[in-house]
Amino acid sequence: MKTLTVELPDELAQKLEFIEGQTPSEKIKSLLRQAGVLGLKECYEVISHYEAQYGMDFETFRAAWEVGQIVGKHTHSVERDLMEWEGYVLERETWLSLLRELKP
Repeated sequence: MKTLTVELPDELAQKLEFIEGQTPSEKIKSLLRQAGVLGLKECYEVISHYEAQYGMDFETFRAAWEVGQIVGKHTHSVERDLMEWEGYVLERETWLSLLRELKP
């Protein structure tokens, strides 16, 4: 286990009293879980937007992209959508992994 020492101003340390957990370590895990849930929620919202817009999930979109079945494949907006969508899919996996590791 790695030991990390953190100094907090009194007003910040007092606010930690409201965070779930008995020890500082438990409180940090609680905050990380909360951040993970919020990050995951954002990912699902953006991913759902793209799935609705293109009528398919990312894996299907990527496969269709590779074989030239996406209309306007090389337009700026479609390429930007592909990159952003892929980023949120990868970020979703990162948040899910974090939450699995931090499960209570």
